Amino acid sequence: MSAVPLVTASSPVSSTQARSRIIILVCFLVALIDGYDTLMLSFIAPLISKEWAMPPGDFGKVFAAGFAGAAIGAFTIGAAADRFGRRNLLVLSIVISGVLTAACAWSDGPSQLMLLRFLSGLGLGGAIPTVSALAAAHARPDRRTVAVSRMFLGFPIGAIAGGAITAALMPVIGWRGIFVGGGIVTLLLLPLSLVVTDARNGEPAGEEAVRSTRPLSRLVADGRLPGTVLLCAATFLILLVSYFLISWTPTVLTLNGMNPQRAALAAVVLNVGGVVGVLGMSFVIANRSPFRPIALSLGVCAVLIPVFGFFMAASGAAAFLLIFLLGFLLIGGQMNMPALCVHFFPAEVRATGVGLSMAVGRLGSIVGPFLGGTLVSAHLAWSQLFLLAALPTIAAAIAMSFIGRTSRRG
Repeated sequence: MSAVPLVTASSPVSSTQARSRIIILVCFLVALIDGYDTLMLSFIAPLISKEWAMPPGDFGKVFAAGFAGAAIGAFTIGAAADRFGRRNLLVLSIVISGVLTAACAWSDGPSQLMLLRFLSGLGLGGAIPTVSALAAAHARPDRRTVAVSRMFLGFPIGAIAGGAITAALMPVIGWRGIFVGGGIVTLLLLPLSLVVTDARNGEPAGEEAVRSTRPLSRLVADGRLPGTVLLCAATFLILLVSYFLISWTPTVLTLNGMNPQRAALAAVVLNVGGVVGVLGMSFVIANRSPFRPIALSLGVCAVLIPVFGFFMAASGAAAFLLIFLLGFLLIGGQMNMPALCVHFFPAEVRATGVGLSMAVGRLGSIVGPFLGGTLVSAHLAWSQLFLLAALPTIAAAIAMSFIGRTSRRG
């Protein structure tokens, strides 16, 4: 059954364009919910730990469970979306995420909460590659990469808005109410996703549905194996460094003598730089291959990371300027990775490609903070610590550059 037309127009083209814009908006809202969900748990973790008398370090297992579920969901549901239809799998992902996020409110201990966060992570993890493929399918061919890139602005915006909303409501409704609210907000996307997506795999009405009976083998067909491996490796390395900086920069600044309240702003400035970076890079990649601009961005970032380590004590203003630039270059590049996958992989396996890349990237987001803790505990000089952090960034830049030179689509 086809979707109900959203506008009445004398020209069928104008109706299709309006419908496509609304579908891309829904994709943006899904990314926004993912960002909200990520920061929501960070805010309520202290309340849960206090109620259950959990040592602070033990809550890391709850975070890890959610990340693990998202990694598995990204790959498995992404591949299933290319095989069985993106509309169907998007609806399933929203239901899983919404229902099980709300169910977290009735957890009676850490083990049950870990299980529910793992299962809800499957849903949100699977929704992201699916909406990436949907946004690409409904964008104009010459604006496809830009549409996916800007769609992912929803993630940091959702994180910022979610943090503010959670902080305001926590004292009133408690952590259980926050979970219920998060689940309800997610399920509100369900009627929108049913109305604006075409039942025929979520492709624009009037076009032949694009599906793959063998999404995994098609992913690496036609000489794409080296590029697929390098794309996944680059995503892993970028997220490893991103989450290392997000997790440890405030601590390092505090250990270096900065006021703790001011140092806490570092993570905010880093993410604001990322938002500006995504928007700025979307203009750069609008009419060209995205690989070389992202490779250049990562290369410059690899130079600035050790500069930050050498000179962060010189001036507070200079340190925050460097942090903003690192966010612009690194996180801006990170949030463009789904757009790179959309550019690199053919239409019938875009969700599989984005899902695989994001699943590997989630592993980097888990390894990064742990690796950072090991390096900080080793009492290295700050210059040495940040010099080591630059090495994965250089490797990611080289990988992006290689794909840009050798890929038929790059």
